[in-house]
Amino acid sequence: AFQKLVLPKSWAITYIEWIEHIEGETLVAYCIRLSQQVNTSAPFSLVGLSFGGIVAVELAKIIQPVYTILISSVSTSKELPISYASRSFIRKLHLQKLIPATVFSHVNSFTYWLFGTKTTAEKELLKAIITDTPPHFAKWAFGEIITWENTQKTSCLFHIHGTEDRLFPYKKVVADVKVNGGGHFMVFSHAAIISKLLIEKIS
Repeated sequence: AFQKLVLPKSWAITYIEWIEHIEGETLVAYCIRLSQQVNTSAPFSLVGLSFGGIVAVELAKIIQPVYTILISSVSTSKELPISYASRSFIRKLHLQKLIPATVFSHVNSFTYWLFGTKTTAEKELLKAIITDTPPHFAKWAFGEIITWENTQKTSCLFHIHGTEDRLFPYKKVVADVKVNGGGHFMVFSHAAIISKLLIEKIS
């Protein structure tokens, strides 16, 4: 999803690779393992998109980035589209575990609408991302999102959010910068704007 961003060639950009989760593993434990990929010997910043933003928030508690930049994500559990009462109910009864993993590998018109993909290129990329993600990992990530508990914003947070985001509605988040007309997939559809914002913040 980041391929259309145009960033300085002088930046040493490292993409953190998703790793296989362990059965029953918490998001915190997962992020501890994931943090081993980050070179902390020099100043660095974290950039996270969607679920990756939630992961970036948890990583920032383990390592000390200069900035934690969220794109189309949430910084606290209060910003999730599901109420605290609903999440508590789901967590107590483990209802998220009842959803078949195969549900997370299907792409249809509702998926495109939810992610705000409009062009053929956007839809093809989204479909590739979803179909390439192991269904059991997607199910685990979904469960970790809706049961996530984080009440405090991480320090040095910079949150970019689109006004037309349907997955994480703009009215629920407290963003530093809003992107008018940006949906959940704006890192691709509004790449020029996102690139400019990242350069201004990090440079």
